Amino acid sequence: MNKNEKKYVDDIFALKRELDKYNQNLKDELNKNKKDYLNQINILKRDLDKSKNENQKLRDELNKNKQNYLNEINTLKKELDKYKNDNQKLKDELTKSNKIISNIQNNQNNQNNQINNNELKKLRDEIINLKNQLNLKNNEIKEIKNNINIKEETKYNIKDIIVITFNSSEVNYGIKCLADETFAEVEEKLYQRYDNLRETNNMFTVNAKPILRFKKIKENNIKDGDIIQLFKLE
Repeated sequence: MNKNEKKYVDDIFALKRELDKYNQNLKDELNKNKKDYLNQINILKRDLDKSKNENQKLRDELNKNKQNYLNEINTLKKELDKYKNDNQKLKDELTKSNKIISNIQNNQNNQNNQINNNELKKLRDEIINLKNQLNLKNNEIKEIKNNINIKEETKYNIKDIIVITFNSSEVNYGIKCLADETFAEVEEKLYQRYDNLRETNNMFTVNAKPILRFKKIKENNIKDGDIIQLFKLE
């Protein structure tokens, strides 16, 4: 083998060693990236499980509040029925007493001193007492009706409530809202919990699509259980 051939062979081996080294570096980098990606996937899975658990807790709380509300309404309605019955009894007693007084007065015209003045006064006092009780019951009924009306005005359908979760490197927070609310209204609820976010320029996406702040939740195609990604813009 002459000098040129030897140099040619050496160059080939040098290139092969360099190629092997390059391939090894690629494998090492691939393994490192694969490990990083797996770590990120595991973190996202944990965050998702945490969000699901928090959403379930919120739903359980809503169901509990709804049941408490219904129980209170039923109690008030029963109490109202009781007062109505008492009221009717008082009215019946008052009507009966008025008839007795009327009969007594008629009889007095025909029979002198058949019923003495003390008994007549007693009956009149009883009528006044019944009227006072009737007025008291009427006031109590009005108060109960007002309480029921107030609660019925604030009543909502639990099916209309959805839960969305805001997620970023520093935020993982579920918020209850209505599909007819604008996203800006829900965003304000987030800032009430994380006031420091008011100092940054924030962008939100759902399912990789940007969210328009002044459109309603349903117009942004945001659904119950969706995760809202929060990005801080420089």
